Amino acid sequence: MSLNSLDEQEIRYQVSQIRELPPLPQSVQRLIEIIHDEIDSTDELVSIIRYDQGLTAKVLRIANSAYYGMRGEVKTVSGAVVLIGLNQAKSICLCTLLMNMLSGGVSIRPIHREQLWKHAFATSRIAAQMARKRPWLNPEEAAILGLLHDVGKLVMAMYFSKQFNSIMEIASQRRNPSWCVELQFGLTHTHIGKYLASRWGFPELFQAVIEFHHTPDMCSSYKTEVRLIHLANILSNSRTYPELLTDKATLSYCRDLYISEEEWQEHQDSLGHIWPEVDQLWTLLG
Repeated sequence: MSLNSLDEQEIRYQVSQIRELPPLPQSVQRLIEIIHDEIDSTDELVSIIRYDQGLTAKVLRIANSAYYGMRGEVKTVSGAVVLIGLNQAKSICLCTLLMNMLSGGVSIRPIHREQLWKHAFATSRIAAQMARKRPWLNPEEAAILGLLHDVGKLVMAMYFSKQFNSIMEIASQRRNPSWCVELQFGLTHTHIGKYLASRWGFPELFQAVIEFHHTPDMCSSYKTEVRLIHLANILSNSRTYPELLTDKATLSYCRDLYISEEEWQEHQDSLGHIWPEVDQLWTLLG
């Protein structure tokens, strides 16, 4: 099995030709903006949800699920947001809006759809957890960065499906991470994500994380956040690639962020409750 190599100019051209890809909706833009707000943004989030029937239905369904123990008792969007939690509700809304926006009329294998979004949710939870122990980082921002870091892979699965499916098959056969296989063919989700994030006008921090989360040493700015998401990504992938947990580069980035061996082990242990929560949330999102 082989793929034709694509150079950067060809990748940029092909991304620009994705005519089905809509501009970033105002609701998504505002969700990203309120991440940076210092004040409580509950009322604004509720307003965003109320103007979207799909979001309203999902948020109410999640709040009234057995998972939260309030079956049939939550009747308002504001009540649902309070119960779910502001940060978790933001992540659910952002994920749902992006999923709906990017999947319209484009097929993606169900198994890949599930894998991509479960990985995004898990990385988001892990990143927020790690950021809470670093006073110079914003846990809410870390959560959104974790949720968006692989947006290029989602677009790749939808609009470069032939190459994406081949890369995933080769990675499985060789038991190599898919991002390593991508490098052999010049079609990487980080390149695609970078162009997409730029096209959508994402903040520079978001663009840096999306582009460099696999290669932190190549990033000239926002190094702390890029390394954090790199480590969260390693943890999220550790069920398949446990050897990366003790990789020389991984341990070096831990030292850069003042993560002790004990803390690194705690984050690994926490996966035992994070993954069941992610699986349950995916089921609730439908």
